[in-house]
Amino acid sequence: MAGKLTDDRQMSASRLPALMGYSRYATPNDELQYSIRAIGGLERPFLENSAILFGNLLEPIVIEQACKRLGITKFDSNIRQAVVHESLPLQCSLDGLAEGQGQTIVSDPANGIYVMNEKGVIVLRGMGVIEAKTTKAFPETGSDLSLARGPIQLQGQLLCTGHQWGAVAVLYSGQELRIFLFEAHYETQKEIVKQVIQFQSKLDKYIATGEFDWYEPTASIEVNRFFPIAHKEQIELDGKAIELAQTILDKKLVIASCESVIDDAEMKLKQMLGDAEKAIAGSMIISWPMRHYQEQKEKLKPYRKAYSIRQTNISIKELTT
Repeated sequence: MAGKLTDDRQMSASRLPALMGYSRYATPNDELQYSIRAIGGLERPFLENSAILFGNLLEPIVIEQACKRLGITKFDSNIRQAVVHESLPLQCSLDGLAEGQGQTIVSDPANGIYVMNEKGVIVLRGMGVIEAKTTKAFPETGSDLSLARGPIQLQGQLLCTGHQWGAVAVLYSGQELRIFLFEAHYETQKEIVKQVIQFQSKLDKYIATGEFDWYEPTASIEVNRFFPIAHKEQIELDGKAIELAQTILDKKLVIASCESVIDDAEMKLKQMLGDAEKAIAGSMIISWPMRHYQEQKEKLKPYRKAYSIRQTNISIKELTT
């Protein structure tokens, strides 16, 4: 794959898992903000680490080995152009394309091949999409493959290309290759179309009015972006606000009580362990080991301008009379 080919001003297949709520790392509102920033000419923060670097380097090898295992001789792992859907505001980058010659593939877990349909059989006829993944996660099977590790993205790619089959080839821990074969799935693609149209309508509203039409938040921290600045004013809340605030106060007391019980139990266990690093208690192993730190040279912190940001958590205090 030749780097990033898609345009953040529009939804792409790789972003679909986050848009549809399957990602652990991004939310629909994250994706909306990425596109709004791109519309304003701001690039997405550049992210590169060892996992991303070696994942990109290994893509051609993963595709080659997957095709070899599937008996495919014609494939391309050097695709340098994004594919844009003919009518839907959706695009995708492709790791690889492969041409099936009518091979019938049956699920074969012993060889790391999983056909993801009820019959466990697929015919590879014509062009198909190969999506390559590398991960340090424990090897998955057909029943527990994460939807964020390719299946949703692949259906988006099939939607853009019009191809009828595809494979997610996953290299686990650098040593075990598993191939998950999919047919174009109408119900999944129907939901993708729905979500993409809704996403684009939010972008169109922002372009036309400058207003942010956020998705319903799924966590407290998401609301931070809705109201990033606190104005020096005090408002009156009642009813539901009182109930919510009291819930927070009550649960914090429960947490404090639990933390006290845990601390007391840890204190007593430490006394029982004494100088020992480890103990066996029934079916449990209890450890109190050393933690070692390497010597670090003194570092001077770089200058940083003063700035303000709204704090993550709210604070609640009961009024005293």
